[in-house]
Amino acid sequence: MCILILLFIILAAAAVMDVCFDKIYNEWICLALMAGLSHALWKGGTSGLVWALVSMTVPVFLLYPLFMIGCLGAGDIKLMASVGCFLTVKDTVICMGISFFIGAVFSLLKMMAERNFLLRMRYLFTYMQEVAGSGEWKLYEEDSGEDGENRKKEKIHFALPVMIGVILYKGGLIR
Repeated sequence: MCILILLFIILAAAAVMDVCFDKIYNEWICLALMAGLSHALWKGGTSGLVWALVSMTVPVFLLYPLFMIGCLGAGDIKLMASVGCFLTVKDTVICMGISFFIGAVFSLLKMMAERNFLLRMRYLFTYMQEVAGSGEWKLYEEDSGEDGENRKKEKIHFALPVMIGVILYKGGLIR
C-alpha cells in the first residue's frame, strides 16, 4: 500500500509540473524510475527487477509512434514508463488505456469549451487523408497554420489523465 501512495505522490507532482511548467523534469522521472526499480528489486529480487524493466519498456514501444508524429511528449512517455516500474505489464497497459480515455474526455471538453470541435475534427480527418494518401507519416499540426503559442493552447497536459487513470485503476474504482 505504501508503494502505491508513493506512486500517487510521484504522479501528482508530475501533473503539477506538467500543468505549471509544460514539462515533466527528467530529475523527477529519474527519481520515479529509481524508486520503482528499487522497490521491484527489494520485493522480487532479480526476477522482480527484470519484470519491472519489461513493464517499463512496454509504454515506450507502444507510445513512441505517437511521439514521432508529435501527438505525445517525451515526458509523457517517460512518465508512463516510470509507472510501469511499479506495476505489472497488464496493469501498465490497462492504466495506459484508462489514461487515454480520460485524455480523450479532457480533449472533447476542451474543444467544446473553446468551440473548435468541428475545426479540430476537420484537421484530424484531413491529416489522416494526407497520411493515407501519401503513405508517409508527418508531424500532426505541422501544416495547421497555427503559431507555436496557439498549438500549446490546443494541447492537454497528459500527466493529469495518467495520474487520474492510475488512481482510478489501482485505487479500485475501475476494474
